[in-house]
Amino acid sequence: MNIENSQINSLIIHKIGIKTAEENDSRHNNFYSSHEIQAINLDEQTQYQLSSYFFRPILKSRDLFQFKNTDSEVCSEITKLFNGETSLLESSKSLAQILYDKMPEEDETYSDFFVVRFSNILFQDVEGEIAIDALGLFKSEKKDVILKLMQNDNEINFQIESGINLGSTIEKAVLIFNIDAENGYKMYATDKQKSGELYWIDSFLESKIIETEYFNTETFMKTCQEFDKEILSTQEKITGEDRARFLQQSLNYFQRNETFNEEQFTKEILQNDNAIEAFKDFRTRCCNKYEIQPTETFDIDQEAVKKSKRYLRSVIKLDKNFHIYVHSNTENIEQGVDDAKNKRFYKLFYDIES
Repeated sequence: MNIENSQINSLIIHKIGIKTAEENDSRHNNFYSSHEIQAINLDEQTQYQLSSYFFRPILKSRDLFQFKNTDSEVCSEITKLFNGETSLLESSKSLAQILYDKMPEEDETYSDFFVVRFSNILFQDVEGEIAIDALGLFKSEKKDVILKLMQNDNEINFQIESGINLGSTIEKAVLIFNIDAENGYKMYATDKQKSGELYWIDSFLESKIIETEYFNTETFMKTCQEFDKEILSTQEKITGEDRARFLQQSLNYFQRNETFNEEQFTKEILQNDNAIEAFKDFRTRCCNKYEIQPTETFDIDQEAVKKSKRYLRSVIKLDKNFHIYVHSNTENIEQGVDDAKNKRFYKLFYDIES
């Protein structure tokens, strides 16, 4: 996605209510703005600041989604907007109401909901780079307190105000491209919330991930991490050195190959038939849990490898006294037992102390 020449055409802002607020509290229900804001009324600096704010979380996301069902509530509203069958004002109100209905009662933020029309976004599709329109839905939940200074002829005064920090990252965002409508469009979606009920992507958007090379690479590297954490760590015969070797060799495999092959990976990295069977069974369970299809071969995305290296960080934890971080060659580590002290030890080989 290239946003260098993109533009905001229009936007509208509503307030999303708090279900648990008292019914006589104005925050209990949504507040709907009565008109949309046209880009012609925004100066160049405002356009730039708003675009940066809206695109910031999208540019950090590499996971491509689509609607599970083209008849879903949000997808239907998006289709009407793209086809010019309704106004931004009317559809944005419907989208705000859908969001309010889908929100769990635990969400007690009186948040701002932006619906934005974008144009001239360059999107890299299978047919090449094309310029398309897009619709953005954004939910801003956090307010910052700012000190506003006011200067007149002979003094400077101040007042405290609450507002949105445009330098922060918006909490929930989706950018829906006007492409591949028959299959549920294509979109980038993200949610900063990492725990609790993740309703934005699952319940509100009712979307599913598109399994790209980036997704397949990142997902498999996460699977290796979880296999180490949930399976290898519970095996008495498997040492910390063995686990570090598995993670490091897994990372090495992704860094040196252009294409992933599961049979090649398991034979090269796991070797032992029992370990191979345990890994394949664990991966199948992971895929079933997240409702994705296991892919035996795929092109490796090196950008995903670079980002996902942290999943395969090798750390040997020794009691509560030491952590050994293994970044490369596990052959420079040896494990042994000191009979006199009746304790186990690690021996590390190196060339230079830095």
